[in-house]
Amino acid sequence: MKRVLAIVAGALRMWFRSKHTLFWTLAFPLLLMLLFGAIFSVSQNPTFDLYMQNQDVVDGEPTLLSNAFCDTLNKTGILNLHMVDSTENATQFIEGKGIQRMLIIPYGFHSSVSVGNNVSIVLKMVPAEVDTASATVKSVIEQFVEMFNTELTEQGPPKLVTIKDESIVSETFKYIDFFVPGIIGMTLMTSGIFGAVGWNTRNRKLGILKKLATTPLSKLEWIIGVVLYELVMGAISTAVILTVGVLVFNLKVLPNIYTVILIVSGAIAFPGIGMVIARFVKESDSADAAGNAITFPMMFLSGSFFPLEMMPDFLQQIAKALPLTYLNNGLRDSMVYGNVSSTLFNTAVMLGVGVFFIIVGTLITNWREE
Repeated sequence: MKRVLAIVAGALRMWFRSKHTLFWTLAFPLLLMLLFGAIFSVSQNPTFDLYMQNQDVVDGEPTLLSNAFCDTLNKTGILNLHMVDSTENATQFIEGKGIQRMLIIPYGFHSSVSVGNNVSIVLKMVPAEVDTASATVKSVIEQFVEMFNTELTEQGPPKLVTIKDESIVSETFKYIDFFVPGIIGMTLMTSGIFGAVGWNTRNRKLGILKKLATTPLSKLEWIIGVVLYELVMGAISTAVILTVGVLVFNLKVLPNIYTVILIVSGAIAFPGIGMVIARFVKESDSADAAGNAITFPMMFLSGSFFPLEMMPDFLQQIAKALPLTYLNNGLRDSMVYGNVSSTLFNTAVMLGVGVFFIIVGTLITNWREE
């Protein structure tokens, strides 16, 4: 028993003496607790974005009943309405803005309801079966329309206003099709950061980094080489995910040229981040802890597993500063929604992040201190 306790005591002393390992070992569970506590213990009800177009306009003004419908729906406190000009082409607006939900009140809404005729409002959105936020929005609108009908007829049925569902995606997708882009993004992040950190840590331990100072190799060349290696590893991981998805789960979403460019951008950005992290961690234990502390919060805050709208407002603002958010959004835009402009925007963000961290890594790397 004494020998066992001696092993435990020795390991604890080594852990305590390593300041980096000590810090990250304590910081990682602390970050996770703060993260999930903020997400799930928040008392306020989440709000969901809904774009709304009132086409029932006469002489440049919305009709009485259509305007009342919009105003009352806006007062539910659950939906954050964004009004769209009645002259906009709804389909082009959805594609151009990359939005996921739009409710359209058709022309003739007021006149039809006034004489007791049925009228259908159009709800264009991602299928509720695969998106929890869209499912919630649809449920809220259905309840509101039911109450609106009750007020109109005073006795409930017949229903004057009904909802017509239209999918904003051209094909019928399953949940796996919406989930895979997030898996690809998460894989590129973890493999890129952990790969770069681990590579640097191993070479530091072997004394290779100090020897590089005596070679003609520049720091920029070294970092670009590591980043390109991780890019190849990320491409292989992505290929495995897609192959298994197609063969096992009948995956329908497949990458196009814009997806490939975005994946390359992500596979460059995250190893660049890893090279910067590697400059501040010296041992393998602390390297793993540091990687976990960076990747896990980003994984859960960037929409990989559940919509950002389910989070408190302050966490949504944090998510906008995380590169994985833009990678996930871009992958879904290119693979699911076919939104080229939004994909290109997210690609530009990822490329900017990659170039920034590669430059920073080059400036702060000092082989003689390794």
